[in-house]
Amino acid sequence: MDLDDMKMILAIARSGSMTAAARALYVSQPALSKRLDRFEQEVGTRLFERIQGSRRMTLTPAGKMLIPFAEKWDALRHDISMLHDLSSRTHFFVDAVDTFAETVLPEAIRRFLRNSPDTETVVRCHSSRDCYGSIHDRTCDIAFVTQEHYYQDLATNPLFREDMLLIAPASSPLDGVADTGKLEWEKEIVIPWNSEFMRWRQDCLRFTRHPNVSLCSMAMALPFLKSGEYWTIAPRTEADRAVSVCPSLKCLPLSAPPPERTVWWVEEFSRRHPASDELLDILRRQLKDREGIYLL
Repeated sequence: MDLDDMKMILAIARSGSMTAAARALYVSQPALSKRLDRFEQEVGTRLFERIQGSRRMTLTPAGKMLIPFAEKWDALRHDISMLHDLSSRTHFFVDAVDTFAETVLPEAIRRFLRNSPDTETVVRCHSSRDCYGSIHDRTCDIAFVTQEHYYQDLATNPLFREDMLLIAPASSPLDGVADTGKLEWEKEIVIPWNSEFMRWRQDCLRFTRHPNVSLCSMAMALPFLKSGEYWTIAPRTEADRAVSVCPSLKCLPLSAPPPERTVWWVEEFSRRHPASDELLDILRRQLKDREGIYLL
């Protein structure tokens, strides 16, 4: 039993035909039939029903039980085939919270790849806690988070702070510096940006009722905001993007704003990927002249 046997089982199961499976595997049908017969003898049971008078083949109960194992073996075969590529190219793994990965990081990665075309860059979205875990497990080279966590062997470094702004319909009577005390609780969309924001909301807004809508991202909030009935509070980078994709919205400073949101980058104390400095430099140059963003 080996990886090729699992590949054979999956090919036959997916095509339902020995002829089609042989074509997909680039072998002759007689050779594939002999290999299947040998494998069924090895496992001690038939894995496919040969329908009389038809070329179709269906899985037996034993065959159905084997499929999940065959899929795991096939995934392993794929991972093994990637080893050569991993050793012959430079890889750079970047994890980030989605609010940073979707607003700031794409342009920075585009510029990075223009300067380093031979580096394969993999960007993944995680929670701040999971980003720390990826760095700790060494499955990631650098991570960008919006909530600090403590790991003894990891360094958390501030990258920038950004204003928190009100996003409201352009038709809203609120203008200039919006009076925090005049915000209507029943029209609020709550997005829990970080623990500091949620504490500010509790201490400053002091709404006596729970919000009607709590969402996990700005992407989910946009349809509500576009309707012209709701408002939310968001970091500058998210607010700028929301207004750029939806001109019927506006962003305003608040008279008693939440604490500025901080974005940190995380890495191991003793390990730095050569590409990290270049990406950080690109990010700093990209952000240095943006209103409401303060490099650290």
